[in-house]
Amino acid sequence: MSMLLMLELARVFTCLVFLLIASLYDIKSREVPDTLWIIFAPIGSVLTFFSILLSGKNIWAFLIWIVVIAVIFIFSVAFFYLGLFGGADAKALICLAAAMPLQPNLSPARFFDKYAIQLFMPPPISTLNNSVLFAALLTIPFLIRNSIDYMKSKRIFEGLEHEKSFKKALALLTGYRVDVSKLRLGRHYYLLMEEFVRHEDGSLSRKLKLFSRLPADEEWPKEIVPRDFHGKIWVTPGLPFMVFITIGFLTTIFIGDIILLSISIAFIH
Repeated sequence: MSMLLMLELARVFTCLVFLLIASLYDIKSREVPDTLWIIFAPIGSVLTFFSILLSGKNIWAFLIWIVVIAVIFIFSVAFFYLGLFGGADAKALICLAAAMPLQPNLSPARFFDKYAIQLFMPPPISTLNNSVLFAALLTIPFLIRNSIDYMKSKRIFEGLEHEKSFKKALALLTGYRVDVSKLRLGRHYYLLMEEFVRHEDGSLSRKLKLFSRLPADEEWPKEIVPRDFHGKIWVTPGLPFMVFITIGFLTTIFIGDIILLSISIAFIH
C-alpha cells in the first residue's frame, strides 16, 4: 500500500471518527465539547498537507485548500449567527474543510466520471448539501404522524383556525403537536412553533411561528409556555444535526454530492 493511499485512508478515518464522537455527544446532550474540534483541526490539517505534498499536485492544490477553508469558515459563521446552525455544526464543517478540502483519491465517486460535475464540489460543501437533503426527508414521518393525529382528533389546529393555509401546510411538514405537560417535565429539545399573546383581559391567543433561531447549547429549552395554557402545542424537534453531517460525509466520500449527481444524470439522460 502506497504512502499516499495510507494518508487518504487516514484522512477519511480521522474525519469519520471525530464526526461519530461528535454525533454521540449531540444525541446525548446537544452539546459537543470544543476540545474535540481543537484536536480534530490540526490532525486533519497535517494529514491534508502531506497528502497534497505526496500527490505531486502543484501549488494550486494548496491555494484551493486555503480558499475552501476560508469559504466554509465564512458560511459556517454566517449560518451560526443567523441561527441556522448550531455552534458544533459550524465547527464540524470548518474542521472538514481543513481535513478534506478535495475529494480523496480512493473515493468510489471517481467512478462517476461521466457525471463529473459533482466531483468539483469540495467535500465539506457536498457534505452540507447531503446532510440538509437527508434532514429534509424527515418531512415524511412528520406528515405521517400528523395525518394519524388528524384522523384521531380532527382538530389539530384548534386555536389556530385563523392561520393561513400555507402556514398550516408548512407546520404539517416541519413539526407536530405534543402535550404541553411534556414540555414542563424538564429539559427537552423542542423549538416552539407557536407564539402566545396575552391580552388586556388576561386571555391568551396563539399564532404559528414557523421559523425559530436555534438556541445556543446552554439555552435549551429557550422558550416557556404560559402556565395557564393546557393542551397540545405545535413544536419542531431540535435535531442532532451532527448525525446528518456524519451521514452526509459518508455519502460524499462513497457516492458524491447527491444533488449535483442527480442534476448531472438528468442532463446527460
